[in-house]
Amino acid sequence: MWPEIFRLELGGFSLPLRSFGFFVALGFLIGVQVAGRLSRRYGTDPENELQKVPEVSWSVLLGVILGARLAYVLVNIGHFSAHPVEILKIWEGGLVMYGGLILALFMGIRKARKLGMNVWRTADYFLVAGFLGQAIGRLGCLSVGDDYGRPLERAADGSAPWFAITFPDPLPFGSAFPPELAGIPVHPTQLYMAAKALLLFVFGLWLLRRKRFDGQVMALLMMGYAGLRFLIEYFRYDAEARGGIFRAGASPADTHVRLHELGVATADGRITDFAAYRRLIAEGAEGIHPQLLLSTSQMAAIATFVVALLIYRRLRGQQSPPLPTDG
Repeated sequence: MWPEIFRLELGGFSLPLRSFGFFVALGFLIGVQVAGRLSRRYGTDPENELQKVPEVSWSVLLGVILGARLAYVLVNIGHFSAHPVEILKIWEGGLVMYGGLILALFMGIRKARKLGMNVWRTADYFLVAGFLGQAIGRLGCLSVGDDYGRPLERAADGSAPWFAITFPDPLPFGSAFPPELAGIPVHPTQLYMAAKALLLFVFGLWLLRRKRFDGQVMALLMMGYAGLRFLIEYFRYDAEARGGIFRAGASPADTHVRLHELGVATADGRITDFAAYRRLIAEGAEGIHPQLLLSTSQMAAIATFVVALLIYRRLRGQQSPPLPTDG
């Protein structure tokens, strides 16, 4: 865990370089380079298109940041209504990638159309490159402890499963990981999501060489993303932050009451006795954590899959063979 890479002191001002922002920026830069390379092979007009890739990329980046942050704020509107200044603190984590993916696609397609590019062909190779960038950016989530997974049981000898990750206790400054879970082995969901994006990148490269119509790669990757993200949601533990449809008797309010009755938390659910809370987790106590039937991300996954399927069917019927231009 490495929330802060270094801190620069200048004239009384302290400027930190956050690892979350670093990996997001690195993923963006590498994604742009890969998109440029793919445009030479799969673009409509490789020579001219290469010059337009950076312009589309900046629109995509803006869409990712604004969309992901807006979605996170909407899911946690109660908290941000009371703390509006925190809306701007994106360097501390708190991005919902569904919101970023949707707005990035919208803004990227809009920019590509404005530049006279073949919209669906551009979307195909841009999304492939984008998943490589996302795989790198997800390492930023790991470095700050954001989007964490649910606890795993230790073996009789006290060892954790080989795939588990354990965040240090005490946590370093700037961590987004809950301190009450420090030292407990959890699912490395940040790595699951990075692996998911990397897998989609490789699959996308394979599809680009075999596609039958423009937009096919984009639609299939969106369906793949939706399905994999739906599954990964079951391994996450930040149910209260994600929001969605909770099981009866297992909403955040219910668990707050239960934890308060057990003497390990305040009335609003803030854990005060870390050691006791960790014992409850080790014992498999019931009612101490919210249980989702469907998270907001899973609901978005269902909608994304359906929309991508409809786009696939429509484009397949319209394009045979692939269109050389976009109007």
